Amino acid sequence: MRITAAGLLALMLGGCAGNGVGTGGDSSGSGTGSATIGGEVTTEDRLPVSDTPYQITVDFSERVYDRTPYLKKFDQFAATWSWCNDFTAAPSLDMKNIGRVPDVAELLPGSIRTDLFMGHYGIGREIGNGPGRDGTTDEEYVLVKGVTDALKASGLAAEFVYFASPVNVGGGAANDAWKSVKDLEGWEELCRNIAACFDSNEMNVRYHEVWNEPDYYVSDPRKDGVYFIGSWQDYIDLYLHGARGIRAGDPDAMVGGVSAAWMNKISRNGELQSFLRQAREADLLPDYLSWHFYGSNGGMMMLEEYISGARSCLNSDDDYATVQQHLNEFNVSLDPEVTNSYRMVRQVLNVYQRLLRATDITRVVWTSALDRQLEGSDAQALINPFTGERTPAYYTQWMYARLPISPVLVDSDTERVAVMASVEDGRAALIAYDNFFEETEVTFSLKGLPAERYHVRVLTIDSRNPQNKVSSNTPQLLAEYHNVAADDSLAYSVKIPRDGAIYVELTPTDGVEPPHERRSVLADRVVRTDGWYDGRCDDGAYAWISTGSFVGVLGSGTSEASVGTACAVTLDGMKGEELTVDATVSEGLSKRSDRSMCGLIVSYSTEDGYTGSIYHALNGIDGGIAIPLGTGRVCDEVRSLGEGSGERLIALDDGAPENWNGRIMLTLVVNDIPPGEGAELILGLNRSDESAGFKARP
Repeated sequence: MRITAAGLLALMLGGCAGNGVGTGGDSSGSGTGSATIGGEVTTEDRLPVSDTPYQITVDFSERVYDRTPYLKKFDQFAATWSWCNDFTAAPSLDMKNIGRVPDVAELLPGSIRTDLFMGHYGIGREIGNGPGRDGTTDEEYVLVKGVTDALKASGLAAEFVYFASPVNVGGGAANDAWKSVKDLEGWEELCRNIAACFDSNEMNVRYHEVWNEPDYYVSDPRKDGVYFIGSWQDYIDLYLHGARGIRAGDPDAMVGGVSAAWMNKISRNGELQSFLRQAREADLLPDYLSWHFYGSNGGMMMLEEYISGARSCLNSDDDYATVQQHLNEFNVSLDPEVTNSYRMVRQVLNVYQRLLRATDITRVVWTSALDRQLEGSDAQALINPFTGERTPAYYTQWMYARLPISPVLVDSDTERVAVMASVEDGRAALIAYDNFFEETEVTFSLKGLPAERYHVRVLTIDSRNPQNKVSSNTPQLLAEYHNVAADDSLAYSVKIPRDGAIYVELTPTDGVEPPHERRSVLADRVVRTDGWYDGRCDDGAYAWISTGSFVGVLGSGTSEASVGTACAVTLDGMKGEELTVDATVSEGLSKRSDRSMCGLIVSYSTEDGYTGSIYHALNGIDGGIAIPLGTGRVCDEVRSLGEGSGERLIALDDGAPENWNGRIMLTLVVNDIPPGEGAELILGLNRSDESAGFKARP
């Protein structure tokens, strides 16, 4: 959690303050789409075409696998005071922001991250707050449960930061006592009790992070730490006790650290290496390494230092190959005049594309979805805490959430307009945005569409066509066309607004709901996710699966520094089930060596751990390597998933150990396949209730 200089001073004095709220956007930008003027939407059956200076061809029949797919790995953050009243003795929930959770869910996050702030006035204020309160009583979780209930109702999970220090471990709100833990044994017990409570009450807490920004201080971390007072070794000790307690309370919990404010510094000065080494020696390596970045702190170029610093430490030892990276506080700016402006359209989409290339960063958490209703708030919220208005950044993220996952071939004769185009069953779409600080007229040639006729919608983020930001979650509808015939002569001319974007959505007239927006019945069986990385770099091999829709992707990437990776989802209650696999594979997907893999591993759990595994190979890619997930060895058996695209069934009981307890680790794995090749997999169950019917969360 980052604050401005004014907010820093206020927090050190025991309160929080910051900059005033900025609303609306800047006045730059111009132009409407050529199909409509002044918001009068057309309903014609053909797309308008005119002479324009620039041409862009999009071939929806040519999926490209050398580009990272448009994964929905972007989650949301809401500070603790978004959920409750500020700095008062009588805690209560902020029902306005609770009511805005469904609006945040429109952006398809998998979870929302929030700090408990136990020793202060956050939603965890009652946890450990005095005699008889040790994290085991219902009264301590009234505020927290109010939040998790709201998240669950919208299909969202939670990440909670175990922070700050409450009274029963020597902390409390007075005199900065909340910034350090005096009783580490008590802290371990408290963390165990909290994790056990989350688990036993089915509060859907997916991520458990130990502390917030312990490396953020003014001049001396032992005197003026902003969120933690103590040495770096003090933090390591706090993490080790906290992680041990969390895993005792919930053995399936995903545990994270170090929540770094300055990843570039701690990776350079040896602090991160010391943390990783001691965590490994204690058998308490984090499941994810967490860090934060705000573009105002050194500019976006400094982001490269953060990424490379973390990578260099994680690449230094094979034991760290299963530690994920979570950039779990991120924004391109701390300035409300920027974060509430139309300039954010370009900045959000450009940084999304940058972070997609970082295939070893499995999760990015945007700061902030919601903010507190308090004068002096930093006001970075996607939804204004006072008016309820959505910002241009909100609408930009809405467009990205709708975009299909699989990129397609784009050929453009201009760099003035950036294009993200993709396809899946039920939808083809593109986002075109200003990359030149000027309005640009272009004509899109739309080729290779699989259906004969389409319903076409064009939405815009544009200062001249502003949406009613209080009442609508969708960008402004610019034009709409019905029963449009699709052939290779189909074209569309439109103006891309300055500091804005258009979203063109093509839905077959007889189409189905896109797979990545459907919530699979498997989503309710998810226990945790894990990853493995054989080297970390940009544009490396990628393996990812949405734990909401169960759409997954596998690809080789284009970097020889990272040719193997895996993404695993642990699922319970799988006895007697048949797994459906709807695969779309690239034409050149093939075996390159005896180490080549591309497909699914099913690892079976027994009371002795994972004791057996079967590798289901696509396109005869039947090589084998040992990865440190599941059984941790080369698979016991290899079976074929067939050649080319199509639907398959995997009967999970077939080949399972006799004492299988119904839990599996389902691992998507790719290793050593030709560059630029891959597959998209839609996973489900062979049953009538496969889809639960509301929007999926990644």
